[in-house]
Amino acid sequence: MQTNFDPNPGQTDELPALPHRVLYANIPFYADPECKQQVTDGTILILQSLDPDDPVQELDVAPTRKNYQAGQIIAWDLNNKKLWEKAWYRNPESGTIEQAWSFHVEFIGKVVSPQVVEANAEKLQKLQAAMRVSPKPKVN
Repeated sequence: MQTNFDPNPGQTDELPALPHRVLYANIPFYADPECKQQVTDGTILILQSLDPDDPVQELDVAPTRKNYQAGQIIAWDLNNKKLWEKAWYRNPESGTIEQAWSFHVEFIGKVVSPQVVEANAEKLQKLQAAMRVSPKPKVN
């Protein structure tokens, strides 16, 4: 019996303790280092954790089957029943081919509702401003 998959990530009416911002969405990924064999059952999200206290400041590159848009604030959640093995992608900033991961489970975080984003605009702006002080993160 096959279940119907819903590509809508859904919404949450709570701002997570550690919000993430979608920097890039719907990036294709590939099963080979030459980026010729596109994986058709998912795309890549590149996420920035809005945590100015994180000393590493790397971006998260995660696979998903959900539909996200750049700029959205989202909660972190993973589906450990969906796993992708080695994958590569073209870095949207540099155009270079990079390995995305060796193994990664699916990202399924909910989008923070527009009302909650608006109500927490000052807090989010302060978090984002603190991130700008840190070195520009690299896509890992």
